Amino acid sequence: GVDAGAVRLAVHGVLAAVQSVVGRLVVVTRGAVALPGEGVGDLAGSAVWGLVRSAQSEDPGRFVLVDVGVDVDEDQGVDAAVGLALASGESQVVVRGGSVFGARLVRAGVGRVARDEERGGAGESKVVGSGFGSDGVVLVSGASGALGGLVARHLVSVYGVRSLLLVSRRGGDAPGMGELAADLRALGAVVSVAACDVGDRGALESLLVGVRLSGVVHVAGVLDDGVVGSLTPSRVDGVLRPKVDAAWNLHEVTRGMDLGAFVLFSSAAGVLGSAGQGSYAAANAFLDGLAGYRRAAGLVGQSLSWGLWAGEGMGGSLGAVDVDRMRGSGVHALTAEEGL
Repeated sequence: GVDAGAVRLAVHGVLAAVQSVVGRLVVVTRGAVALPGEGVGDLAGSAVWGLVRSAQSEDPGRFVLVDVGVDVDEDQGVDAAVGLALASGESQVVVRGGSVFGARLVRAGVGRVARDEERGGAGESKVVGSGFGSDGVVLVSGASGALGGLVARHLVSVYGVRSLLLVSRRGGDAPGMGELAADLRALGAVVSVAACDVGDRGALESLLVGVRLSGVVHVAGVLDDGVVGSLTPSRVDGVLRPKVDAAWNLHEVTRGMDLGAFVLFSSAAGVLGSAGQGSYAAANAFLDGLAGYRRAAGLVGQSLSWGLWAGEGMGGSLGAVDVDRMRGSGVHALTAEEGL
């Protein structure tokens, strides 16, 4: 079944193989990656793809990722798919019905944002047709962080959200939380602040008793960088919990609430396989998979695979050397305005 425990078990197992196998390693998953028109079925496999993508970045040529269809024969079908994958020369492939699909980055369409000046006026951006309505409560997890605060203000001032539930582990005791809540109330919002470990299913259920949510934005996360060879299961779990456990709990607890938006703050590390960020890549690849899993089930779901944010955002804990390295590879930091 799909749950956070299954994700940890899969990631731990593949981590052990990556660390112990000498020579080339082919990792096969079933339905962990979706082609257009497909749903994601194996979220543990999605997390594994993130981990191995990082391993590929650290040690090019040693690891191959292959995703086969859920109906493929366990032995001959998988062997045939692996043969096709290796013959393609690609490091990450999806095999369906004898066809091999490789991973490519393409430019996405623009979002549903129209600026006032495009309608003859001047001013800040207004969002057209968003899933965030003015009715109901929007939960923001990780609200005490820099990005959580930016997002909360953005939801009120641009999306027109009128009621917020700001959640973090320390709640009102978190630095800056009081000021954030006061600012949002001054903008006309009704604001509740709660101390809750969203990775604790029982605590989240208790928090949401009698609350009708209309949207969720899951911002929380932690970093614990290290090359794949240095990782341990406990280090991996420390990074997975605020992403995997928390997002899965939010998914399960809210699935009967008819949400208008379920937005996950992910990272490009899960897509590109950032070297030295195997745990983080696994956690965020899970979030990307969860969005597809929800959509296949008829639920709203969107995962935003962010790059670096400037200032105290997602890149706030990176040193100057790391930032310079990323800039040298063509990855520049988003300003808060660009990100929002």
